[in-house]
Amino acid sequence: MLARIPEEVIDNVRSSVNIYDIVSQFVQLHRSGSNWFGLCPFHSENTPSFSVNEKKQIFHCFSCGRGGNVFKFLMELQGLSFPEAVFQVAEAANITIDDQYRHTGQKQQVSEPNRKLLEMYQTTVDLYHYILMETEAGQAALDYVHARGLSDELLREFKIGFAPDENLLEVYLKDRAFDDYQLLHKSGLFVTSQEGQLFDRFKGRVMFPIRDAFGRPVAFSGRILVKSDQVPKYLNSPETDIFNKRKILFNFDKAKAEIRRQKEVILFEGFMDVLAAYRAGVKNGVASMGTSLTEDQIYLLERHAQRLLVCYDGDEPGQRATKRTLDLLEPYGKIELGVIMLPDQMDPDETLHKYGLEHFAKILQENRVSPIAFFMQLYRQGRNMRNEDDQVDYLHDVLPELAKTNDRIQQDLYLNRLADEFHLERADLRAQLDQVVSQVGAPDPPPQRDVEVRITPPMDSGSDRQYSQVEKAERLLLYRALHDHVVWTKLHAMTSFNFVDQEYQLIYTLAEGYFNIYQQYESANFLDYLQDDNLRQVIVSIEMADYTSETSMEEVEDCLRIIMEVPLHQEIGQTQMAIKNAERQGDFETLTELTAKLIKLLQKQQTN
Repeated sequence: MLARIPEEVIDNVRSSVNIYDIVSQFVQLHRSGSNWFGLCPFHSENTPSFSVNEKKQIFHCFSCGRGGNVFKFLMELQGLSFPEAVFQVAEAANITIDDQYRHTGQKQQVSEPNRKLLEMYQTTVDLYHYILMETEAGQAALDYVHARGLSDELLREFKIGFAPDENLLEVYLKDRAFDDYQLLHKSGLFVTSQEGQLFDRFKGRVMFPIRDAFGRPVAFSGRILVKSDQVPKYLNSPETDIFNKRKILFNFDKAKAEIRRQKEVILFEGFMDVLAAYRAGVKNGVASMGTSLTEDQIYLLERHAQRLLVCYDGDEPGQRATKRTLDLLEPYGKIELGVIMLPDQMDPDETLHKYGLEHFAKILQENRVSPIAFFMQLYRQGRNMRNEDDQVDYLHDVLPELAKTNDRIQQDLYLNRLADEFHLERADLRAQLDQVVSQVGAPDPPPQRDVEVRITPPMDSGSDRQYSQVEKAERLLLYRALHDHVVWTKLHAMTSFNFVDQEYQLIYTLAEGYFNIYQQYESANFLDYLQDDNLRQVIVSIEMADYTSETSMEEVEDCLRIIMEVPLHQEIGQTQMAIKNAERQGDFETLTELTAKLIKLLQKQQTN
């Protein structure tokens, strides 16, 4: 039988971390009362409904209803199995768990191949890095990256490597127990011939590992060392079970702490640009690896930064890409946008080489403009601004951009500049702008920055669901029973008591077994004890209802009265339906008996 992680180990790992510290690596959280709130990482939303309760060590989204403890958060977010989540948290807490538990049967069937893939990529990263740094085969590539300004220290930090122009990876991996053909085949590290033979995908390339948010290598981007018209300059890994390019940003794992500290992120076009900035001490840069930003990537950035600065190449294609990115980001509206304008139509790496590290860092800090200022400059390109027709076309392009902001001061500033430059009446420009605004619709209000997020979630809500009076009573009574030993003892002594809702009754029944093991109730611990995800979500929603008042027996009695009246109400309803049926059939004997029964039931209801 496969070894399971002992409960005491799980308890130790869970209690050794603060769920806030784990969640805040992925979600930008703001304190509101006793909880932390942010945009939910599991669905798209504009108003923060995702909450973290440090005292209870659980999370919950009041919109989509997802919730649980720190292990459940990582399982949902990263697609991990339960053991993988435990190991991940243990690593964060510097706790060592015996490797025998990695091969556990605890929901491991699906994720075991992923673990092997992660290990395979780490092994491959180490191989390519060794070849670059320590072998004659990597010398030409090492000379190249040194010429590009990458120091040995930077090469080691990013584990940059070199894949020689030969097939060596399959044998190397098989010698290290990665001998599952299907896993090798779907790893993305090989191309497969029609006969099924594996060949190295990356040959003769400088290899840049692509890491996930935990810093684990999951893919590569390889730059050809010797230029050739027969192969692409850059070659990226295909998507695999561990690599979804829509969700990963290059360098996000290293940049996220600095992004949170500065509250801003710089978006570059490629990883060489990110490395150029890193060399200059600018460590909050990321790149989408040459592809357009995806919705997942945008939400990732929104959750960590208040401001996003686009720093693409200064040439015409780079400027067009900047416009596309700004147009893509503008509808989301939850992050302040800006542009870093590079001089002389150069890319970041060229700018660094021309001006040096110190001046390059200064350019990144000082050459910042608003999106409107960028568009005003962009739309001048290719136009003769002394020509009246070009002036009119220019204004027709600029005003819709100006209409996208509801910042009246910013609008007035640029309207004044336009009026002065083209010798127009400011009032006429304002009227034209107001007309444009009315056509495209008023923009959303700007997000509030640097203030406490004030959110008042429903006092008894797992999502937008509305609970009946009976279910409200059941939820409150179950909460009191779990948290208050006196209430638990009272219910346990009532042999005829049952919750009406089957889920609440099942939780109540399972709690008996829990209290046989643990003397005190802890919500995060109880969530691990429950095996059913639906029951876990019920507990999370009840815990996040935040019943803060002291337990009173009057409150408990009221809940019991409401719950125990349900069977009586049901019997009254059934009797009334039977009476109507007897009337239709003309069965007067049965009708007399049922009427007498209904009277007794109604009398009983009045005395309760």
